[in-house]
Amino acid sequence: MQAHDDDILQAVTQALQQDLRYEQILQQAKAYATDSEVPISQLETRILQHLLTSRGATFICNTAYAATEQLQQSYQAVPCIDPACVEALDSCGKDRQLRLMGLPAESLQKAKQAWQKLLVERLYYLQAKLDLPLVHPGKCKAAVQQDMPGESTEPASVRIANREQPYLAHVPLLQDSHLFGVADWYSLVTTLLNSYWDSISSAYGPATQTLGAVNKATLTKEQELCSDWMSWGWLQSFFQALNAQHRQVGLDDMLHAWFQQSRIQTGEACLEAGIIPQCRVTLQTGAPPALRPRLWAAALALDLPQASVETRFQGLCSQVEECNLLTDLLIEQDLETVANSEHFFLFEESLRAVLLAVSRDSELGASCCHKPFPTLLASTEAGDTRGPYPPSGLLPCRLHTIDDTAGKHATLVSLCVLFLHLLEESEGEVAQHLRGLGCPPLHLALPWIMTAFAGHLAVGEVLLLWDRIIGFDSLLPLPLLAVAVLAFRRQVLLSAESKEEVMSIMEDLSQLKTVPLIQGILFGR
Repeated sequence: MQAHDDDILQAVTQALQQDLRYEQILQQAKAYATDSEVPISQLETRILQHLLTSRGATFICNTAYAATEQLQQSYQAVPCIDPACVEALDSCGKDRQLRLMGLPAESLQKAKQAWQKLLVERLYYLQAKLDLPLVHPGKCKAAVQQDMPGESTEPASVRIANREQPYLAHVPLLQDSHLFGVADWYSLVTTLLNSYWDSISSAYGPATQTLGAVNKATLTKEQELCSDWMSWGWLQSFFQALNAQHRQVGLDDMLHAWFQQSRIQTGEACLEAGIIPQCRVTLQTGAPPALRPRLWAAALALDLPQASVETRFQGLCSQVEECNLLTDLLIEQDLETVANSEHFFLFEESLRAVLLAVSRDSELGASCCHKPFPTLLASTEAGDTRGPYPPSGLLPCRLHTIDDTAGKHATLVSLCVLFLHLLEESEGEVAQHLRGLGCPPLHLALPWIMTAFAGHLAVGEVLLLWDRIIGFDSLLPLPLLAVAVLAFRRQVLLSAESKEEVMSIMEDLSQLKTVPLIQGILFGR
């Protein structure tokens, strides 16, 4: 435990020291210490009062909360000033890092190796196809300003958002080539799932179709812990805030005008306090549209000083100008989907600047709770290592890692297992019928899970879904909603007589409502 505490204190200290607000707090504390009018006996009280009135205490506690949350391990709470922060820090890290019970480690390792090999092969294939290097020098800042003397003060983000250069002419030549698309993910996940079910069947009998059929008496305490998170009881407890007893944005606000105003007042109070856990609790029942951006930022600990964020962002955009990467073309290809969308085309230029800048952020990979895999290392012709490629360490292949993390922080494989498990328990007849038609349920659900239903549900419903994802700090709403969609279309799916008919039935989800569906599958069974 002492080692854990030391790691936490080190992580919190580093996180604080990297923020300009911490330096400001230290300077103010030093000012009080050197002020002759402040008695020594009152020095501690004056500093604490200043921290409370200047929101310094909230900043320190939020930074500590975010840093300890990333460690995902048990620890002793560090001393705090705000009682709400103390409670939040006490609860942070109590969720043990669960693993998917039954998935052989060697199968996961083989899948990772195959994935890495395929990514490298495809990256080199694209390089040969386009006859381009992985790294191509762009224009230096001086050259850009020389080309546009009247716009020399234009921010780098604006220039790359609107950039038109010969390098981008290669995008059409990609012809829908992806490093790793949905079909690849489906093949990889089904391979892992087959290994998973073979392991479960060999341990608990070939008739076992879900973990619900496993005799709990045969499980160790660790195995039982790793399977409980897939039970309806655990899910109902975890998502208690979605119970019909709690009014929801996305349902009750459409029925009661007073509830809309009430939610705005609640959201503004949370923003005023600025405490991460309180903002997340508010998001669990949905955010008022007008406050959503600020609540998301506060809940994700992203309410940083605008000046430092802008400086950092423009610096990354300048790196984009100075160096073209082959992966930039894959990002541009993805942006074509945005450009062709009636809902999102207005954001094409902004997304271009953000995605390209993020790909140059060398701090991104290290800050991820689930470390990027694979991380490709770039090297010079002389063989000297230059760091990850791209600098962020995240290749543009939809998801950035694959592992067997389960529970609240479940990743793709565990999310798919949960989807299949819940579907078998709640709609086994539908699952069997779909398999009989040659249309496995996961074939339908994987695109929904991978995109978090973006492009499938109406935009407003996707935002309501993400309120809950951020509020509960979990992707578990995705398989729940996927099961709910199939349950909602139960009768028409059972009447389908071919795979093509099933695909036609599930093609349009734009009229479905997120909140009632999740409530129904969780609490209406």
